[in-house]
Amino acid sequence: MHTPASVRHLKIAGLLVLSVLIMGTIGYMLIEQLSFVDALYTTVDMMSTIGNVVRPISVSGRVFTIFVIGFGVGSLLYTLSAGMEYMIEGHFSQAVRRYLMDKKIAALRRHFIICGFGRVGSQIAEDFAAAHKPFVVIDDDERNIQGCFQRGYLALRGDATRDDVLREAGIQEAQCALVATDNDAHNISITLSVRYLNSSLFIVARANHSETEAKLKRAGADRVLSPYTIGGHRMANLAFQPAVIEFFDSITRAGNTELAVQEVTLASTSLLVGKTMTEAQNALDNGIVLVALKKRSGLISGPRLETLIEDGDIVIVMGVPGQLAAFKAQNSYLSAGAGS
Repeated sequence: MHTPASVRHLKIAGLLVLSVLIMGTIGYMLIEQLSFVDALYTTVDMMSTIGNVVRPISVSGRVFTIFVIGFGVGSLLYTLSAGMEYMIEGHFSQAVRRYLMDKKIAALRRHFIICGFGRVGSQIAEDFAAAHKPFVVIDDDERNIQGCFQRGYLALRGDATRDDVLREAGIQEAQCALVATDNDAHNISITLSVRYLNSSLFIVARANHSETEAKLKRAGADRVLSPYTIGGHRMANLAFQPAVIEFFDSITRAGNTELAVQEVTLASTSLLVGKTMTEAQNALDNGIVLVALKKRSGLISGPRLETLIEDGDIVIVMGVPGQLAAFKAQNSYLSAGAGS
């Protein structure tokens, strides 16, 4: 990670001041036989040009004092200029903003972690922001992090393969990690690190080449997507069935107030548990449509309407956003946990 020049100058200034303090204290202890406290007091007084001494000093001590004053005043002036440079460049305000952001990130629960803020990652963040979903971005490029700050996103600058960076992003409390850098080797390493730190986390990873997909799944990714493959399929489908694609775009767009699709993990208290898909659809009298059912064995849709719905199954439903919110509140594990 590149350290700004003003920060380096500030560190050098601190070392200079500390060096003069140590040199002066040891010198007065050896030359004037002063105690540690008296020698330190005399050194500080001379560096600040106050000139107080605990007792008259010898000729050798006076010669030594000339050097203490010269180096001391010089180091203090350099520290002052370095401090002004640090303040002018805005690093102080950035440090305060960084502290406040770290506090917000530490308070996140059930959030999403986006690794990489390139073309794919920035689009993911934009969709999450539109849907008001909590997320934090990890990227090692300062320009990308500044772009996150300008958009009001929570972000960390660092290497997402490092355990300390992932822990700082709240990997243990997150519900999903999205690995979206443009480097396949980096994506595999990030996926391995994320899976190692949280064995139950849902991981969606980006593959830039077809041969990387199998490696990402072996590394621990639950889903692997290729932007280029998806883009090609989408363009072909737009040519074949533009109205169908437009319909699905409208119901999956964040913030849509007319029609939306949502997946809900059913709690044991849900009225749908124990019913077939047909019976469940008949029980939904508020305009919600049961589109599909996902069990551990996979996704069930189409003609298998006699399939029994069980505790922990995921239903995919379509309806007006307000209706879907009420349905989730009544049937999901979130509502069951809040009521207990």
